[in-house]
Order: sequence, then structure tokens, then C-alpha cells
Amino acid sequence: MSLNINESKRINYFLYTAILVGIIAAIAVWKPTVLTGVIIAASNFFYQAFDWLIMWLPLLALIVCLTVAFSRYGNIRLGGKEAKPEYSFLTWMNMLFTAGIGVGIVFYGPIEGLWHYYQSSIGVKDTSLATYEQVGNAMSLALHVWGLPAWALYTLAGIVMAYFAYQHKMEFSPAAPLQKAFPKKRWVKPVGIIITALAIISIALSVSSSVAMATGQIGSGLEIITGISFASLGWKTIILIVITALYTLGAILPIAKGMTFLGNMTVYLSLALLTFVFVVGPSHYFLSTMVVAVGNIATQTIPHSFELYLFEPRDWIVWYPMAYWVWWVTWAPFVGVFLAKISYGRTVRQFVLASILVPTGFIVIWFSVFSGFSLLDTIEGSGKLAEIANKGDYEGTFYYLLEMLPGSAVTKVVTVILFLGFVVTTVTSAAISLGIMTSHDGRTESRYKAVVWSVLIALVAYAVVVTGKIEGIKAVGSFAGFPFVFLTYLWMAALRRQLRRDYPTEKKEL
Repeated sequence: MSLNINESKRINYFLYTAILVGIIAAIAVWKPTVLTGVIIAASNFFYQAFDWLIMWLPLLALIVCLTVAFSRYGNIRLGGKEAKPEYSFLTWMNMLFTAGIGVGIVFYGPIEGLWHYYQSSIGVKDTSLATYEQVGNAMSLALHVWGLPAWALYTLAGIVMAYFAYQHKMEFSPAAPLQKAFPKKRWVKPVGIIITALAIISIALSVSSSVAMATGQIGSGLEIITGISFASLGWKTIILIVITALYTLGAILPIAKGMTFLGNMTVYLSLALLTFVFVVGPSHYFLSTMVVAVGNIATQTIPHSFELYLFEPRDWIVWYPMAYWVWWVTWAPFVGVFLAKISYGRTVRQFVLASILVPTGFIVIWFSVFSGFSLLDTIEGSGKLAEIANKGDYEGTFYYLLEMLPGSAVTKVVTVILFLGFVVTTVTSAAISLGIMTSHDGRTESRYKAVVWSVLIALVAYAVVVTGKIEGIKAVGSFAGFPFVFLTYLWMAALRRQLRRDYPTEKKEL
């Protein structure tokens, strides 16, 4: 018997969470510097206190996902044995990819490796290492942060949401797996209410960081292309309004129209740009970097997951690996809802392997090309990209990289469109997920609620746009997700408990 919540008794999450986020948005517009300052301070405390709990969580998620996929449970078809996928494999893959990755890969592409090279304890700060070892460590850390462990967190959330929603008719909410797997536990109801409300709030806050990021990137690109300064708050506000209008339109359209078009367009543009840079750049070097990257993923994922650098300066590990991990966890509820929503009819094994391996493969190629290029320029070239990044011009680094290659007049325009495409797809999927989670039954898309969330996300993004600090982007991106570090452990327990309950013997047909 299904334990899904009766619609008439369901808490009006939309009313309460929208009011709370609205208050935060008002503070963001009124006192943006104060808001981001408080968030940065609170984030720093959490990272310092719970570093031991955070660092190995993505690795554990990866182990759980792969164990389920290659066990007898991997044959389970989401929605039942007769369920048919709603989207073609290519369209499904494009939406899987763009929903979870967003504008971050373009923003951080050329600078991720440089950050680890200059700031990590195993980069230039370790003078006992040869240069090639310092560079190798930087790339290894970059791909660890963005690779298998990160996608395992998204995949875990998605498979948990999908399994309980399709096999047990539960809501698309982070609390539903706990309600089904632990029906007699007294703590489930209050925890479920709190977790669902926090998930909704954290999605709105974390996605706003991507909007702020894209606003800066697009403004920087337009300035480099046209020679006109877009650095003023007025221009940034106009860009933010345009972005908001586009992702709001995407949220209004049905998933089969809006997200299908946006996902396909963004993936094809990113592949075209990546292929161009690979071909006209030092191709042999890029290929060699990819080979080394794959080796590092195979050999360094476990060591990196257990290294806390206890006797080293803490700024790097706080604002890079740990901030990223919590950021991924913060995004997991909304990415999980969206991945589950588009994955009806797929098997658990298909879901896990597609959600982890394909995006990770793209990440390896992307960072090997763009971060690899920046590191090559730093060690054997002009050093211009490192100089620009170290001055804090993170938004412009990607465009300056393109200026070092032929055809930059065209590729810079493509990059502006790419930034726009990634942020629109990410926020569209977030707004759709928020509309579903705050709908009357927790399962149905709600367009007008998606529009409200779109506007609130833009207002919170305004605070980060005003302050313009990378620490603010990371802190806002992960601040509200701290409770989901603990929730992720509960999800793992709920999935294991329910699978064993549903399929008690190996003989039982899946």
C-alpha cells in the first residue's frame, strides 16, 4: 500500500518557503554585502567543524551507486517492467548533463587547475615537488572535485527520488524516501517537514549563485567583444533581467519543449567550442593530459577523498574541495527531482551509468583542454592567463584564452551564448523542480509557482552580483545545503532498506 501523503493534508510548502526566500531576497537587495558576509562566516564555521564528515561523502555515494547498479537491483525498470522511456536516449543524456552541470564548467574551466596549482598544499607551495608533479597534482585535484564523486552525489539523489516516486508512488521530495523506508519512526515526520522546506530554500539560494556567475561572465564577454564597459551595476542588472526572462520562459514551457530545446542547443554549442579549441590548440598535449587525467581518477580518487591537510593552511581546502562538495549536495535535491522526472522507463543500471560516466567523461575532456591550456601557458608560455586570474578577473579568463587562438571574434560570441544557454537550462530545471516540490501533490508541474521561484532566485542573485566576490558565490551556493550532508547518509540507508524489503530473495523477479 502506498504511503504517499494525502493531498489535503500536505503542508503548503510553497506559501512558507516562498515567504522565507522572499525575506532573504529583500535583505539581498537591501543589504547585499551584509547578507553575503554572514553567509561566508557561517559557511567557514561549518567547513571547519565538519570537514571529517564532508570529504569522504562523495566517494561513499559513488560506491553505493555502483554497488546498486551492478547488483541484481540494476535490472529494476523505473515505473515498472512495462514502462517506456519518454525521451530518446540522446535527448535524455543532454538533459541529464545540462541539468546538473550548469554554467560552472565554463566559468571555472580555465581557472580551476590554476587555483589548485597556486593555492593547494601540493602545488607550487610544496617546493619539494618538481614542476611537472605540481601541475599533475593541480589537474588531479580539479578533476577529483568535478568528476566521479560530484556526479555520484547527483546520481544518488536522482535514483533515490526516482525509485520511491515510480515504484511506490511517493512525492518527488527529499522527505518521501524516509517516510516510506522508516514508516514507524517518530523522527521521520518532523525531519521530513524540515528537510523538505530546507531543500526548497537551499535550491533557490544555491541556483542564484549560478545566475550571478553567468551575469558576470556575460558582461565580461560583451565588454571584451564590443569594447564597451558592462561593469556598472546598471548594466549587470539589465543582464540579470534578460537572463531571468529567458529561464522563466523555459520554466513555463513543458519539459518536452523547453528543456529539450535548451539542453540540445547547449550541449551542441559546448561540443562545437570544445572541438574547435582542441583542433586549433596543442592537440597532442591535450590528448596526453586526458590520458594522465584518467589515470589520476583511477588512482587518486580514494586518496584525495581522505586527505584533510590537517597541518596546512585551511583556506584552500575550505573554499575548494569542501565548498564544492557541499555545493553539489545542495544541488542534489533539485537535480535529483529533475533527473527522476525525465528518467521514467530507464533501468537503475542505465540511470546510474549514464548519470555518472558520461558527464565525467565530458568533464575530463573539458578540463584537460581549458585548465590544461592555462597551466601550459603558465609553465611554458606567456603566463598571461595566470596573471589575469590571480588579479581576480575570473570572468574574463575564458575570453582571454580564446584570444590566444584563431577565430576569437567568433568563438567569444559563441561563448557568451554558451554562458547564457547553461544558466538558462540550469535555472529552468531548478524552477521546474521547485514548482513540482511545492505543488499541491508534490508530483505535478506548476507553471505559475515556477515563475514565482524564478523571480525570487533572481533577487537573491542580485546580492552576489553587487558584491562580486567569488567567496560569496561559493558560500551562497552551498550555505543552505549543510543539512543535506546528513540527509545524504539517510538517503543511502533508506534506499538499502527499501530495496531489501521489496526484493528479499535473489529468486524474486525484478
